Amino acid sequence: MRKYLFFYCIISISLFAEICEENYPDKIPLFGDLHVHTALSLDAATQGTINRPDDAYRYGKGESISIQPYKDGIGQRTSKLSQPLDFMSVTDHAELLGEVNICESPELDGYSNLVCLGYRYFPKLAYFYMNGMASLAKPISFCGDDRKNCKEATRTPWQEIIKSAEKHNAPCKFTTFIGYEWTGAKYSGNNLHRNIIFENSSVPELPVSFYDATSREELWNKLDSECTKDCEYVVIPHNSNLSNGLMFEDPNAEDYQRIVDREPLIEIFQHKGASECLDEDDPYCDFELLEYTDFAAKFTGGDKEIPKESFARYGLNRGLELKNDTANPFRFGFIASTDTHLAIPGATDEVSMPGHGGAGKSLSKKLPKGLPDDIEFNPGGLAVVWATNNSRKNIFQSLKSKEAYATSGPRYIIRFFGGEEIHEDSCKLENAISSAYQNGVPMGGTLNKINSKPSFLISALADQSDSNQYISSIQIIKSSYGDQTLQSEVIEVLDLSDSYQLDETSCMVSGVKKKNYCSVWEDKNFEEDEDAYYYLRVISAPTCRWSHELCNQNPDFCEDHSQFPKSIQERAWTSPIWIDQN
Repeated sequence: MRKYLFFYCIISISLFAEICEENYPDKIPLFGDLHVHTALSLDAATQGTINRPDDAYRYGKGESISIQPYKDGIGQRTSKLSQPLDFMSVTDHAELLGEVNICESPELDGYSNLVCLGYRYFPKLAYFYMNGMASLAKPISFCGDDRKNCKEATRTPWQEIIKSAEKHNAPCKFTTFIGYEWTGAKYSGNNLHRNIIFENSSVPELPVSFYDATSREELWNKLDSECTKDCEYVVIPHNSNLSNGLMFEDPNAEDYQRIVDREPLIEIFQHKGASECLDEDDPYCDFELLEYTDFAAKFTGGDKEIPKESFARYGLNRGLELKNDTANPFRFGFIASTDTHLAIPGATDEVSMPGHGGAGKSLSKKLPKGLPDDIEFNPGGLAVVWATNNSRKNIFQSLKSKEAYATSGPRYIIRFFGGEEIHEDSCKLENAISSAYQNGVPMGGTLNKINSKPSFLISALADQSDSNQYISSIQIIKSSYGDQTLQSEVIEVLDLSDSYQLDETSCMVSGVKKKNYCSVWEDKNFEEDEDAYYYLRVISAPTCRWSHELCNQNPDFCEDHSQFPKSIQERAWTSPIWIDQN
């Protein structure tokens, strides 16, 4: 009987965790969330979040926690994952950690300051004022000279972040990383934010914030000087879709290799939209796009055209054009995460979307009539890595090597290998994966100076825990650059888009119900004098969007969302494979 290479993936990841004394050379898929905020972050606290890092980690491990609104300290809602995560990091904003601590601690100088009074009694006003000051790198008055008071007050929440990650890290079962968010804003609403993830417990004495480093290069310099001994880190930019075209600005040539070394991944999808592409010739780019250019424009309005330079595909293409003898500066892979501000990592279910706070609706006092979050937002996505076991060292190595991919929420299991000697019958081979590692490179890898046309092993398994998730289309996104000419195309590997129907009342899918796929695709049009990249995009059959799901469940949730689709097509994006010929 024909055996597909992905069958073993159906085995529960928790089973792998129980026998983690063994390594898995062919690697296992691990699902996580590397963008999580708790009550330590200003924008979470001012919207009613009281859950701390401990609560977020308990939630990630599968426990139920209460969420806002609260009455007499008791949450009026609860949330629980249908499946626990394999790894995660709490990444509270480094900026204002100390300020929030001061405003909540009567024993600290500054507690009675007018700004802190506003924080406690007029949280929405404080949200805009304090965030505005941070985006300009201007200290709040009670911080004192050189922000001395606020830096000192940062120690307590930073230690809480560290201790919580250490407490909940359970090698082989549940991996935690110490981390935080550097909320760089280019002195405006332009989102240049980055999450910093540390490999182990060796971390800087204090997090490097936008106050300390107002550019990407300054951030690296500060981290390099303060991340000493066994300290290792990766920097993960996110929300390029809100960067107003600035995330992929041409860097200085001397920084090319520094970018490659320090920023191996970007977050291509999260609660505040998708950042893959903006392309009229690619209809699948029109997925969870926000209609404003930067974070400030959400609140100030305006009809400025969204620049294509804000999206990952532009960055990848520009990297091909900029590549020199040193490096391609935009050789990055993909992950997704939630950016939850309710401390509920991995809560990506469209059926029971609780909201994620932050820039969305405030639920601090009561549930609003209507949807629990701004309708343009979504439940967020997941980061997936292929690792030999569930441990900090191995997951971190997979992040560094870009053997990772992003999903818009469902737990798709995707393999993608490229090489000159990928066997055309790989899908029938018992040793298909080990052979692919031996004869090619996985997602995130690079093929150098090949002499024949490359082939790609493609394997996709739809979320086995969701009976309504099926594969509709599989595409390879290719761009090549040669003779000073860039060419891009979307290659259809599988197209079942006309084979599914969605009942928008029951939200059930009917049709061919394809759950798995495997093939080897050869690029017959490859030119040996061109550099190129390829990434895989797996598209699901249409399912109901969260806003329509909630409207179906309860008319009180219905809002006028005529400009928003009732259905979406969930998806996964692999990190690219590059070919360097020049």
